[in-house]
Amino acid sequence: MHSVKLSSKNQITIPAQICRALKIKKGNKLWIEQKDNRIILTPEPQDYVEYYYGIAKGTYGKCAEEMDEYVKKEREDWE
Repeated sequence: MHSVKLSSKNQITIPAQICRALKIKKGNKLWIEQKDNRIILTPEPQDYVEYYYGIAKGTYGKCAEEMDEYVKKEREDWE
């Protein structure tokens, strides 16, 4: 665990060891969120296609037949 100091402009410096481990470089953007009493910083993806690839895997079925059945049921509801 590292200790950082908040500046008068509400800025912190991320230790070099962490930047190297996460491959964060000057100019990269980070997502910041608060969960309970924690601050979480996450590197913003460089490629959103790669980041979201496969996110819905299995949502509509585990195989082609299950997906086809799902689509068929949805289309029946349209009528």
